Amino acid sequence: MSWREIYNNKIISVKDAAKKIESGDVIATSLVTGIPYSILDNLYDEKERLSNVRIDMGFGVRAMRIFLPDCKGKVDVRSLFLGPIEREFIKRGSGIEAQLIHLSNTTQDRVQTHPANVVMLVGTPPDKDGYISLGMSPLDVKLIHNAQKVIIQVNENVPYIKGVDTMVHMDDVSYLVDLTEEVYTTPAAAPSAIDAKIAEYIVEKVPDGACIQLGIGGIGTAVGSFLNAKKDLGIHSEMFVESMVDLIECGAVNNSKKNIAKGISLIGFALGSKRMTDFLNNSDLVETRPFDWINSPYVIGQNDHVISINSALAIDLTGQVCAESVGLRQYSGTGGQLDFVRGAAASKGGMSFIAMPSARADKQGKMHSKISLALPLGSAVTTPRADVQYIVTEYGIATLKHESIENRVKSMISISHPDFRDSLTYEAKQAGLI
Repeated sequence: MSWREIYNNKIISVKDAAKKIESGDVIATSLVTGIPYSILDNLYDEKERLSNVRIDMGFGVRAMRIFLPDCKGKVDVRSLFLGPIEREFIKRGSGIEAQLIHLSNTTQDRVQTHPANVVMLVGTPPDKDGYISLGMSPLDVKLIHNAQKVIIQVNENVPYIKGVDTMVHMDDVSYLVDLTEEVYTTPAAAPSAIDAKIAEYIVEKVPDGACIQLGIGGIGTAVGSFLNAKKDLGIHSEMFVESMVDLIECGAVNNSKKNIAKGISLIGFALGSKRMTDFLNNSDLVETRPFDWINSPYVIGQNDHVISINSALAIDLTGQVCAESVGLRQYSGTGGQLDFVRGAAASKGGMSFIAMPSARADKQGKMHSKISLALPLGSAVTTPRADVQYIVTEYGIATLKHESIENRVKSMISISHPDFRDSLTYEAKQAGLI
């Protein structure tokens, strides 16, 4: 039997796919564009017959009825990275739980610690050999091989991206839902003047031949735009961002100096504009890998001159970095920041930067320092101070790696907003830090 015959025999409707879920099932899906929203949304109609169903996902970009409070205990959601939609539903009493996990540990968690017996994903139509690409937000095929049921929504708009351990063969799929929808896209964040200044400090330190990891947001966009004058850059990044398209197209990125996968940009997932989606479709220049590999500090460190650039919500005077919570309230997720900080540290000539504006304005326009004596009560420490190498604001770079507490504090005050330097100095002296 050809894969085309197998394909036709496995097609079911969205509603029938939802009916395949039973009480007690643990469903693993992906994040952003890899989540089959229409299928999961239909689980709401099945909730009266279901109990203790859990969906493991991250950063949903479409509202689903299963986020509603009346699904608690019937169909529950656990997210490893909260986005704006999840945060809004949590405010309204949703049962969405935040899972604290490094991206490098996701495969181990979903296969061993919290094994999923069902996998639901979005993919492309199968290629001539019967392989389905899982597009811009794949999962490790180990989850698929470990599952009892595998349900794939086939969406013709999903870009076909090659990968290792991120493509699924028709033989491993239980059911297919043939449903083509628009793929979520978002324009690149326009960098502010502050973002641009921060980027300038970082780019000065980036050598030709570096292997880069960038995060989403204005700072990442600005850094990417300033890197176009560099030569022989490589990409090994959990996320593919808009500025990376520009760097590849202008020739700054050719991956010639990497020790792993020369000539190929390796990523965990991608999020960006329609232009990015079109660029990635059938590209020979970009491939995906599972997070347990792409985010492994051991793997990252095998490349030379790894440059890791990430952001923060708040940092204290000794260098503790919070990138995921506002006090006790979980805001996003642990993500892969520490994975890449440690990977860069293991890399020959590697450098890691935590970048953020020195201050923020509240709704009334009052300014608040993002650098403080201590992190606000309950704040998560995403990156421990002993791992931090460089902190960057619009006022410069603080070098913290292996420094004493007093030197750290003085360096952090020097890159804080001028309006707060006197008060930070006073607080540090009162606390006995300097």
